Amino acid sequence: MKQENNLPKISIVTPSFNQGPFLRQCIESVLSQNYPNLEYIVIDGGSHDDSLSIIHEFEPHFAYWVSEPDKGQSEAINKGFRKASGELVAWLNSDDYYLPGTFEHVIKAYQINPHAPFYFGDGYRVSKTGEVLTHFFPKNSLTFDRHALVMGLNYILQPSTFMNRNCLEQIGYLNTELEYGMDFDLWIRLSTLGDPHPIHGVLSANREYNTTKTSTGSFKRIEELRRISLQHSGLEMTPGILRYMFDTLYKFAKTNENIFPGWYQKDVMKLWKRTGRLMAQFDANKDGFPRRSSLASFLKNKIK
Repeated sequence: MKQENNLPKISIVTPSFNQGPFLRQCIESVLSQNYPNLEYIVIDGGSHDDSLSIIHEFEPHFAYWVSEPDKGQSEAINKGFRKASGELVAWLNSDDYYLPGTFEHVIKAYQINPHAPFYFGDGYRVSKTGEVLTHFFPKNSLTFDRHALVMGLNYILQPSTFMNRNCLEQIGYLNTELEYGMDFDLWIRLSTLGDPHPIHGVLSANREYNTTKTSTGSFKRIEELRRISLQHSGLEMTPGILRYMFDTLYKFAKTNENIFPGWYQKDVMKLWKRTGRLMAQFDANKDGFPRRSSLASFLKNKIK
């Protein structure tokens, strides 16, 4: 991207802890945007792998970095947010990465609608090795429905989301008491300030593998998401949280087949399918993902 003095500043915060195998790709994906008004902040939690050697290699490109123990991911990200001075702020976890042209898409959206609380785009879910697993919103079918979000259907892809710093400061950053659903809670609170702006472009790759928090959270993750949804909806249980429950229950049964055999796993999926009718009121498929999402075939493929 060519130098332009009037471009808004973009502040990127990367929290990291012992993510050496992925950290280089993450950093390079930010720097390769060649954005002239970039503020890049790295918050390391005191890693003891090769992360620090990678950080030192790229140190001249950072506006700020630190390596010290913290109380969790939310606190680390907030530490970076408080250092940020850009009009636009985002966090990119160290095992995710941006795709070419991401910042151009974001800046165009900001120039069209500079007062939106956040800007969200499309992306890929990729494996540990970077193989594309799914396209999150094929055919540019991004949608935002705050009611659906409050009801627990969080289909905003975190690494493809950029925030208006003024709005972020107004709502008070991430809730540091949350471990799994801090982004879900943040989108709900930001959306009280206005409608977010969709970006019809593929912005990031969100890595999924068996040791990510999303994969390992299990029933603790469900309970945290349920409490977030309760806080914002007033309901003890919502359709979106039911979707997470069935997803988690199926995965648990699948990994404990000696106790939960195949017939039970199929029954879980059948029950999920029957309760899936609840999702139609939120313009979502039976699995809780938006209509037209490439993830929508999950139940169809699982239930034979």
